[in-house]
Amino acid sequence: MTELLYLSDTYLFHAQANILEISSDEFGDYVVLDQTIFYPQGGGQPADNGSINADNFSFKVSHVVLTPESKVRHYGESSGDLAQGEVNLSVDESRRVHNAKLHSAGHLLDCAVAELGLKIKPTKGFHFPVGTYVEYEGVLEDGNQYKGPLEVIINRMVEDDIPIVVKDLDSKEAEKEGIKAPEGKSARFVEFAGHVGCGCGGTHIDSSKGLGRIVIRKLKSKKGNTKISYALEDYPV
Repeated sequence: MTELLYLSDTYLFHAQANILEISSDEFGDYVVLDQTIFYPQGGGQPADNGSINADNFSFKVSHVVLTPESKVRHYGESSGDLAQGEVNLSVDESRRVHNAKLHSAGHLLDCAVAELGLKIKPTKGFHFPVGTYVEYEGVLEDGNQYKGPLEVIINRMVEDDIPIVVKDLDSKEAEKEGIKAPEGKSARFVEFAGHVGCGCGGTHIDSSKGLGRIVIRKLKSKKGNTKISYALEDYPV
């Protein structure tokens, strides 16, 4: 099991860890550590990139995966030779912050949808830099009529500088929020203070002000679902 340091600090870009395993599979060479600051791809959020280094060893991390056994596999290319020992971890800061902002903006979009009174329920998000969206269960007739009002509400929330609150809920608390805590563990719950939240294992910024202006690009309903596409004005695509 790998300890996930990024859960407690989005802005932890450097750390030390011990190598547990160096191996390969059908996806390439990988390194497993006792703890990591690298976010593994999942929940609609892309993986971190960066490097793992020691005196005579360098590993360029290009992809990260969390296994069913709760081990994090860091995939990439290595130079040098190291079988075990302590290494230095460095995450690509600009990529991490951009991805965290896109993810947090998706959560704020849920808040704005609820504020506008739209009767749709969030089901999944795609928080990659290109084609970013949140998908909702339910249909909006002529959905683009809500594009302007939704953009006004979400950017008002940005200006309100609403803090993000992360909670670890026990099984009973999690059940009240409509999520399930793993047996013997807590469930991570993320919300903008005073607004709707959800279970989430991703990285987030500290408050809404840091998102900058959010652009609502399109609302489209199809096959019983509505997709709302958005972008951050500070990161043109």
